[in-house]
Amino acid sequence: MINSGICAQTPTIDSLKHQITLTVNDSIKSHLYERLGYEYLYFKPDSALLYIDRAITIAELAKNKSASAAGYNRKGTYYVLQSKYPEAIVEFQKALPFFKKTKDSVGLAESYCNLGALDFYLRDYDSSLANFQEASNYIDSLKQVNLYSKLITNLSGVYREKQQYDSSLYYAKKAIDYIKNDKENRIIAVIYFNLGTAQYYLNQYDIAISSLNHAIAQPDIPVQFKILSKSYKSQALLALGKVEEANDELQDLEAQVESLNDQYVALEFYKSKQKVFEAKENTVEALNYAKKYIELNNDIHNREQTAILQNIKVKFDTEEREFENEILRADSEIQAIQIKNQRYGIWGIAIFIFLLLLMVLIIYGMYNLKAKNNTILKDKQSVLNEYNRNLTTINREKNKFFSIVAHDVKSPVAAILSSANMLHSNLESFTSEELEKLASELKSQSSNLHYLLEHVLIWAKSQMDGFKFVSKEINLKVFIEHLYNNELVFIKRKDIKILCNISADIVLISDPQVVQVVLRNLLNNAIKFTPNGGVITFDIEEKKNFHYIHVSDTGVGMTQDKIEKVLVNKERYTVEGTANEVGNGIGLILCQEIAKKAGGEITATSSVGKGSTFTLALPVLKD
Repeated sequence: MINSGICAQTPTIDSLKHQITLTVNDSIKSHLYERLGYEYLYFKPDSALLYIDRAITIAELAKNKSASAAGYNRKGTYYVLQSKYPEAIVEFQKALPFFKKTKDSVGLAESYCNLGALDFYLRDYDSSLANFQEASNYIDSLKQVNLYSKLITNLSGVYREKQQYDSSLYYAKKAIDYIKNDKENRIIAVIYFNLGTAQYYLNQYDIAISSLNHAIAQPDIPVQFKILSKSYKSQALLALGKVEEANDELQDLEAQVESLNDQYVALEFYKSKQKVFEAKENTVEALNYAKKYIELNNDIHNREQTAILQNIKVKFDTEEREFENEILRADSEIQAIQIKNQRYGIWGIAIFIFLLLLMVLIIYGMYNLKAKNNTILKDKQSVLNEYNRNLTTINREKNKFFSIVAHDVKSPVAAILSSANMLHSNLESFTSEELEKLASELKSQSSNLHYLLEHVLIWAKSQMDGFKFVSKEINLKVFIEHLYNNELVFIKRKDIKILCNISADIVLISDPQVVQVVLRNLLNNAIKFTPNGGVITFDIEEKKNFHYIHVSDTGVGMTQDKIEKVLVNKERYTVEGTANEVGNGIGLILCQEIAKKAGGEITATSSVGKGSTFTLALPVLKD
């Protein structure tokens, strides 16, 4: 977001102080103090605030509206640099009435731009958009090209955050047309960043990369925009299948991200790193960055809710002060009229009564308006409270879930480590049969751990804001044959027969990872609870715009309350298989969550002692 404040060069500090000693004109003196405050802003903020307050005091005593507006505007800039955004909003709003009274269109445009930028920082995008659009009413785009180009660049950024990418692209291109002859590389970098991100979200990956390269190449590009540009470029390269190039784009950035201390930059960087590691099939690192993303996103969300609520309170307090000032002004006018017209007797009394009634009506109207605003604030507070309660519940469930996952990961890791230590310490004393048995056990433990981590990673991805499943054509018969071929060791061990009653020409469109994770879990459960010599059958049917993939077994079965316990109530439930196989009890819970995120669900029917049928329902998608 580009700050729209005036940044022209000023005389030196010594020169300004000398001019102050020479002038007796309060308006000029106020202006000089305001300019002196500007000179101190970036290296001695406390002195800057002292001179700005002095400028405002002198301007108010001199009743100079232009000087008062300039002082409040400069004080707002001071609070922006101190990251005190609600206080900055108050000062910029104080400047607005003075600019309106003096009909200063440039001052009004800059103030509304500043307010729009602050609302943007506080993630109040609707208010930000309203302020920028109000600013456009006071800008002559032909005469004030620099200010107008900054405005439409900011509009592009707001529309991007509102996910209105066509509008974001339109204003970014429009800004480029206005900025062609501008030498300010920083603004050019931001414009091309907005352009590139809009193109990325519109799936125009090649030209998005070109625009982001143009932004990165600017000499004065702010470091946060450089990191963001590289992060989006990495995601665009991944979308084109260029994994190594995407990885190279993020190299040597992590230290800069940490030192920058900008949470929004870090969030986008973590998302990009996670996607790269997923593409490289590095599950551990992908899960690590997914965890960082989730934790930071929750922290940002909580901070944003607090900031938005504070912003709403500041705006309400400002309106309340304006109402109180209106009442005070009305009282003052009435008193003046009473004193002036006492000599006129009855006429004076009549005028007094009339004005008193008028005042009552004004107060009544103000009271109603204030009551309405109070109601709106309470409603918004109620919504925020409800949202926070929901967020607390979700966080509690996630924490509980991850504690379960951590426990279930710890056990197989400990088992694998124990087996490996035993193998290392007693390698010479093992027989070939014992080695084969130990290797088989290690493979089983590793497979269980791999499947658990894969379930967790797919689930974690599905929980992230902005994540989209990637749908592709799947030949279901070939897909299922590949699944049970990977489990042949366990199938042959129990002499289980696999029947796949699915035609070779059946093709469905869905995310292969979702289908693989869910069907593999259902197959593993069927193998686990099917006795030796049993049968596992795959079927499919299509009805009411859904594919229903059935996995049936002739196993031990389960009661309806056990099915509801896992699939409906999401409670952990595990028993040993027919060959004493163990499980973690959360696979089906994860698969149900993943299936629902993909638009489907898992259902089951079962009969104790006769077997079970688990069904994966997926929506019918078209090319």
